[in-house]
Amino acid sequence: MTAPTTPRRQSGGLVHRAVPYRDPEHQATVLAGPVTDALEDGRRALVVVEPRCATELQRSLGRDAGVEFHPPERMHSAPPFTVAGRWSRAVREALSDGATGVCTVGQSMDLPGADGAYWTRLDLALVHALRDLPVELLCCFPDGAAGRASAGALHDEFLVDGAPVPTGCRRDDHELLAENPQPPPRDLGAPVVVLPVTLGGLGAMRRVVERQALLSGFGPSRSEDLVLAVNELVSNGVEHGSGAPVLRMWRTAGGLVAEMSDAAPCRLAFPGLAAPPVAGARGRGMWLASELSDVLQVWTAEDDPGRVSGTVVRVTMTPP
Repeated sequence: MTAPTTPRRQSGGLVHRAVPYRDPEHQATVLAGPVTDALEDGRRALVVVEPRCATELQRSLGRDAGVEFHPPERMHSAPPFTVAGRWSRAVREALSDGATGVCTVGQSMDLPGADGAYWTRLDLALVHALRDLPVELLCCFPDGAAGRASAGALHDEFLVDGAPVPTGCRRDDHELLAENPQPPPRDLGAPVVVLPVTLGGLGAMRRVVERQALLSGFGPSRSEDLVLAVNELVSNGVEHGSGAPVLRMWRTAGGLVAEMSDAAPCRLAFPGLAAPPVAGARGRGMWLASELSDVLQVWTAEDDPGRVSGTVVRVTMTPP
């Protein structure tokens, strides 16, 4: 094995590299080096890979090495925006528990509802969510000409035999998003609430949301979380959008869904995905809504040109 290299951190602290592999056994071998380095440096390791690679990596490192393995089907059971938030929370929890940094490992794989566009959007969302954190983000992919072209479009560097190698084909994030659109908002049928909201109606809106939460079996604490999340979204539309967003709510098998739609476009591809500065007085609304809800989805005219007009944000929460 070649000597490990010190990760080259980007301006915000993130190291983001694509890792080619031939088969699960080779994948585990090439990951053992950077994961071991992370643990020896006082960092944590969070790994989401296919079962065969996970088994081989556990065998190589030892089951008591301290690596945190997350089941792929559980981690990726939501849209990319929400999954990136899950990664961000896991990293921040590790840092708050004393870790000096985190090595995260992931890979695209065959999962229900996760096509090529899903993995592209997830990779871009992860970079946005983790860019200000001391994270080494390693993205594994099957080696080959097509794989290197696809991975190279999303990464500045490959990690080959323990050494960083420039990809030479990194592409613009907005171009990649436009070429890999997410599905448009799913039709949920007739909503139980349709409520245009202006500045003077925010108080009444909060009472409507609380009533729907209680009717859906939410307890006081869970209801309060939903009210706060929806209030942040709608307030954004009132203050920074058209001034008159519309709130819609549905009861579904997956939980209570609240949607804020506004005619004003949002110019950010992943609004609110990264945690705002602690001292910042603004920019916390969308991020807070994401933290409080089970699933947050955002569709914007900038994010999905020609598919969405204005801005649509949905949060889903399930009863306790």
